[in-house]
Amino acid sequence: MLFPENKKVFFICAVALAFVCGTVAWMHKRPSLNDMVGQIIMTGFHGDGMGENADDFAAIESQIQDGVIGGIILFDVDISGLLARGMTMEQAKQQIFSSNIKNIDQVKNMVSRLQKIAPKKLLVAVDQEGGNIQRLKPEHGFASIPSAAQLGRGDTNTTYEIAYDLGSRLHDLGINMDFAPLLDVNVNPESPAIGAKERSFSDDPETVATFGGAFARGLADAGIAYSFKHFPGHGSAGTDSHNGITDITNTYQEYELEPWRELLSDNDVRTTVMVAHVINNNFDNVPASLSGKTISMLRDMGFDGVIVSDDMDMGAIANEYGLAQAIKMALDAGNDVLVFGNNLTFDRNRGRDVHGIIMHLVDTGQIKKSRIRESYNRIMRLKKHI
Repeated sequence: MLFPENKKVFFICAVALAFVCGTVAWMHKRPSLNDMVGQIIMTGFHGDGMGENADDFAAIESQIQDGVIGGIILFDVDISGLLARGMTMEQAKQQIFSSNIKNIDQVKNMVSRLQKIAPKKLLVAVDQEGGNIQRLKPEHGFASIPSAAQLGRGDTNTTYEIAYDLGSRLHDLGINMDFAPLLDVNVNPESPAIGAKERSFSDDPETVATFGGAFARGLADAGIAYSFKHFPGHGSAGTDSHNGITDITNTYQEYELEPWRELLSDNDVRTTVMVAHVINNNFDNVPASLSGKTISMLRDMGFDGVIVSDDMDMGAIANEYGLAQAIKMALDAGNDVLVFGNNLTFDRNRGRDVHGIIMHLVDTGQIKKSRIRESYNRIMRLKKHI
């Protein structure tokens, strides 16, 4: 039997032990800076999990396993390899030269293999808009998707059904994120990146919102994260930001924001937004993807989901900014996921290099740890629902 004084000591010790154990458990669950930085990075890679480009594939496996990256993006064409062979960008894009995609079973097995070694769920993304932008092509055994322009001339029920079917197929493959649909209004039908490729639903902003919303709902109902793109609107551009600076200051129309205002006021947890590399001096004198002023417009619309940069390897960024400078500006601006397609140019250790740069920026006080945690929390919230 314990005496009163012993009871008191026992009680204090029990409380202290519980506190210590709880603290240890909390610290164990609390993500490290290394882990949080990794979740921000998405890269492309070479290899198919079947032996092609084995060294490159081993490199992406290592980066995933180490938590250096939290997402991957799949491509069917190795643009960097074709450019190295002397092709132009447009010629390269027309080729069927496999990078990650051979056939349905191969993609499914490859994604499963990579997902199993990831410390946390991977974002596995693809650009599957339809029409001219389909990484999963019929040539590889995948169902073809009509272009946005074709869908916009039809009815929203059909658009929803096509997107739901697409989402179900992506889910079966293990792909959990589609960088679609576009909310770009077809201001300039000859725009090389948008109008000329029939990637816009319409030249009418209300129609864009209606069909973009239907496409998004179809993907979401199939359990797929989707990405409205390219904020604040790429439809008036006369040049392609893949190649270099794209200035829309004199062509941009105020009504291009209407689909965003309508669809972001009440969005699904699976909603993400991709920000363009276009410059509009009415908003800021740097590309939207690097502009805190422009990204603040998204937050002011009530959007609290994941914001994704367009491919940071595109000419509008890579040709104008150093890698570390571009990363710092993108994080300062408020992007949550930085995409490095690693396809226009290729480096098998791209993710590890980017991770090292971000860690250095935080360690030296150039980026606040709270800024990283903010993005990490949004990303993990998204991953719980896909």
